[in-house]
Amino acid sequence: MGQASWFELVEDEWDPIFLELQRFSNDNCRTITIHPFTITKNNYGLYEIENEDVHDCVSTMDQCYRYLCEYCEH
Repeated sequence: MGQASWFELVEDEWDPIFLELQRFSNDNCRTITIHPFTITKNNYGLYEIENEDVHDCVSTMDQCYRYLCEYCEH
């Protein structure tokens, strides 16, 4: 049995990463850093997720959030 995160037990809307991504999605800001990633909203509305080893792209804020959550689980 693995250890559960507090954020797995409550709604995503309480997770600080989710809140930061939501704020970023609603603002006119184009780039945000959520360590260790830099997330950029490109001209096509896609979210580019980058660090030294990664350059991926997702189409929605929810997909971006799930991507970051999966990274944190490793």
